[in-house]
Amino acid sequence: MVVYNELVAITAGAGLLGFAKFLSDVLRKRRIESEGWAGFFGVAGILLFALGLHTTVTWPFGADGFEYANIAFGQPAAGFGALLLLAAVYLWRHRTLYDGEVELASEKTLASFKPVSIFVGVLGLGMAVLAITFVRFQLGAAPPEEPISGRVGHIPLIEAVFLGGLWGVVAVGAILFAIALWTDRLNLLRWAVWAWVLGGIGFTLFGAMNFYTHIGMYYNIANGTMIEW
Repeated sequence: MVVYNELVAITAGAGLLGFAKFLSDVLRKRRIESEGWAGFFGVAGILLFALGLHTTVTWPFGADGFEYANIAFGQPAAGFGALLLLAAVYLWRHRTLYDGEVELASEKTLASFKPVSIFVGVLGLGMAVLAITFVRFQLGAAPPEEPISGRVGHIPLIEAVFLGGLWGVVAVGAILFAIALWTDRLNLLRWAVWAWVLGGIGFTLFGAMNFYTHIGMYYNIANGTMIEW
């Protein structure tokens, strides 16, 4: 079984934090280094799209009740990864725009966001439903062999609420992003930025922790140990 949700989670965290910073700079009419941001979005987008698409079509997460992880991790990753790739292409192609007048570049960027925001909002709706699903069916509980999170695995609601909250806060940002651009209430974009900052921090810490806990889980299983921390 090939599983890479650690890399998906930590890349999603970086992508959310990066886009939140980029959007904040646009709103504050700061100069954008388009080539640098294109490179950042390109790297994050390739990883999320490739791994998310592979998860979506091959379902590498095993049986025994973990099949849902292919949907919850793979499909949003593929969608948001494609969007980051689009952002990378746009920023690279419009390098001269960002070298010019800052206010004009900010206005053009916000205008270009409007059509794309439809897909962002739809993905946000999907993330919101996934958030509810985590809690409703109490999904995500770690097995007892997994260090740290396995200590509360017998109370599935704990990790279900954590994962639901994590998916939910990203969903709020995505839905607000679409509403703000289609109702011309750009002040809502600042709330989207904060939602994605919180979601980015959460996904980054979650992914980083999983590098430790998942290796520890495989070690415990392979060696018949029960290292808890």
